[in-house]
Amino acid sequence: MIKLQNLKPTAAVGRQVVIMLITSLAIYQAGRAIVGSCQRQVYLHQQANALNDGRRQAEEINKELKDGLSSYRSSTGIERLARERLNLAGPDEIVIRIGK
Repeated sequence: MIKLQNLKPTAAVGRQVVIMLITSLAIYQAGRAIVGSCQRQVYLHQQANALNDGRRQAEEINKELKDGLSSYRSSTGIERLARERLNLAGPDEIVIRIGK
């Protein structure tokens, strides 16, 4: 059995306890900073993925719009546009509308 009579608190032990507390606090703060940094990296990675997905969608929409514009530059494209959007017909045609 250890006798507590032989253990006397000295200034050296007190100093070591203070150093241990300060070191523990520093390790705790470093750990918090690392965790916060990792969480921020995950958040930024998710944001980058969302932005890339949005960019890809915008590129697809732009491609579809460009394809549509190129088809409307031809005479058949203009004729199709006039028929579909403006409900126009040729001189020898009759437009018949069927209601829903």
